[in-house]
Amino acid sequence: MFLFASLNPKSYEDDLLDAELADRIRNGDSRAFEDLFFKYHTDLNNFAISITKSRELARDGVQDVFFRIWRNKKELNVHNSIRVYIFQAVKNKCLNLIEKQNNQIKLRDNFRIQQSNKLEIEFNLDSALSVEQQALIKAIWEAVDRMPERRRMVFYLHRKNGFKYKEIAKILSISRKTVENHMGQALKFLRSEIDLKKFE
Repeated sequence: MFLFASLNPKSYEDDLLDAELADRIRNGDSRAFEDLFFKYHTDLNNFAISITKSRELARDGVQDVFFRIWRNKKELNVHNSIRVYIFQAVKNKCLNLIEKQNNQIKLRDNFRIQQSNKLEIEFNLDSALSVEQQALIKAIWEAVDRMPERRRMVFYLHRKNGFKYKEIAKILSISRKTVENHMGQALKFLRSEIDLKKFE
């Protein structure tokens, strides 16, 4: 009996202290926020690891929850206990991170499958193009294959599938500015890798 009781050490007094912390945080008390963080960080991190099976994702999930609590402190409206609130928030955030990671893995896998399909992807050769034009297209896509993965995906989505920068940003969960930077670097790389005079 004692063993099971010891697994649930929370008490009514703890809930009152947590409620006080929540009130102080809502009023901008950074010390109360630090107290809450250090009080629950280890338990939340272990809980997040049990969901994500990843220390990195767990850390990101917990940090994001605390970041949002402080950023939106004036709107902090806890109906139950702050402990219940933050554990629910961490659970939801971890599930979102897992879904996001799975979507990125699927996108990357699909991208690799498409790359391996030479008839569909490799260069879109058209019989109406000249031999020189076909050779240039082939050289471009061979150079694209040597780009870093994220840059290659940005270039592929834009030039092969016609996605706009804003759409690519959403697909890859990066900013539009990052997409623009990747495209700029990709074009710079292609200019450095391909001798256009050979195809004139």
